[in-house]
Amino acid sequence: MINKITKKIISQIVLEINKTENKNKIEKDILNPIFSIFAQKIYPYVSLLFIMYIINLVLIIIILILIILKNK
Repeated sequence: MINKITKKIISQIVLEINKTENKNKIEKDILNPIFSIFAQKIYPYVSLLFIMYIINLVLIIIILILIILKNK
């Protein structure tokens, strides 16, 4: 009995969520602000990580050039 009720409730919720109007509201009012705030907070860390990667790559190239020049 409870199983039927829960399945019916869940199916009704899914039907309501799948309506275009509700999808637009969820996306506009819930998901976009969450992702926007998340992107604003994580952007400095991503840019720092990218800069560190570039510095590491440049150092590796310099070390390889020095090793090649030393062996000649």
